[in-house]
Amino acid sequence: MMRDIIHAMVLFSEMFASELLGRPVIDRFEDRIGKVADILVTFKELFPKVTGLLVDVDGSNSQKVIFVSEIDLVGRRFVSTKTVKERVPLIQPSSDDILLLRDIFEKQIVDTQGVRVVRVNDVKLAKVEDEIRVIAVDVGMSGLLRRLGLEGISKKFLGFLRIKLEQSLIGWNYVELVKAEKQKGKLTIPHKRVEELHPSDIASIISDLHSKDRTAIFTSLPEKTAAEALHELAPKIQAFLLTTVDSKKAFKILSKLPLDEAADVLGDIPEEKSEELLRQMGKKKVVELRKLMKHHDETAGGLMTTEIITLLQDMTVEQTIDKLRETAPSAETIYYLYVVDGDGKFVGVVTLRKLIISKPSTILADIMIKNLISVPPEANQRVVADVISKYNLLAVPVVGADGKILGIVTVDDVVDLILPPLARRKKQILG
Repeated sequence: MMRDIIHAMVLFSEMFASELLGRPVIDRFEDRIGKVADILVTFKELFPKVTGLLVDVDGSNSQKVIFVSEIDLVGRRFVSTKTVKERVPLIQPSSDDILLLRDIFEKQIVDTQGVRVVRVNDVKLAKVEDEIRVIAVDVGMSGLLRRLGLEGISKKFLGFLRIKLEQSLIGWNYVELVKAEKQKGKLTIPHKRVEELHPSDIASIISDLHSKDRTAIFTSLPEKTAAEALHELAPKIQAFLLTTVDSKKAFKILSKLPLDEAADVLGDIPEEKSEELLRQMGKKKVVELRKLMKHHDETAGGLMTTEIITLLQDMTVEQTIDKLRETAPSAETIYYLYVVDGDGKFVGVVTLRKLIISKPSTILADIMIKNLISVPPEANQRVVADVISKYNLLAVPVVGADGKILGIVTVDDVVDLILPPLARRKKQILG
């Protein structure tokens, strides 16, 4: 509903929406029109503006909208109109209206500052240059008790126990709505602030949401951000999300994942969907993915990535660096360079440090580590983790029975097995 807004006189500096709900609406001569049933807002600006009130009209068993332009005074005790009730325009609500009680209260939101999913118990309003704006949400117990009309009694009771009932407010500028249901369709809300969070934080938020809300957030993310967040999620959630987005977006997300992760996700989703996505990919990539998908998820073959750089042992340092400049962007890690002989068999490892400090004419065979550490593709993930931990490796090569390197398993693929949960949390906190 579009309408020019003429400001009403606001008799408060700050108040909660629950304090306005149920208040009487009277005309200029104090004849009662009804009571406030809900509050209309618009999300066009950073802090949403109140544009009208939904009113339970006395004696009509109906709800009508009164715009702010028709309101004279707004306060904690009552709302009054500019004219007599017979002349007050009472408008039929529209399915496009956004209402605080219906669409925001008790809904899940994302607190982008605290990086958590919370539920809205109340909404704080404030007078801002003669307009009423939404400035914060209350997600604490005080907000719930206030909405239920129990805040006063609760404060007295807790006061006897010398317990203070604290408010838990989040500024609206740190709030991200997941979605808002409407009578027809859904309110589309961009999740710009969520996009700016670390992928691990986005994954944490998605994990805490209900299924439909997970889809709403995930669908709104750019493909690169979605792929990074997907990597941090549990396999069941990964599979669920990839089957809920359209095939075009699912393909773009998969394309931005390392091959080993893409193979894991494809192996967890229904075969029909998996084949549909594989048909959109290039033949070379499909061959690599199918190789990976043959291995059990919890083995070295299932964990490994085939996006590695192999170099012939008779190459010089200069030739190697030239090749790295050309191929490194497609490799998951280049901290270790894997050296093969003329038959393609794995014969050595060159560290990036050794490569940099060596003379350009030096042959790789002369500087490579020949004491090889590797795992077979059928090794279980615990064995792989033990090898990486024991030898303090960033990655371990996976070598087949024929001596050829099939791929590598990186430390991040088995970190959960190397560090117990508490140690992992401490590591994250300490950086």
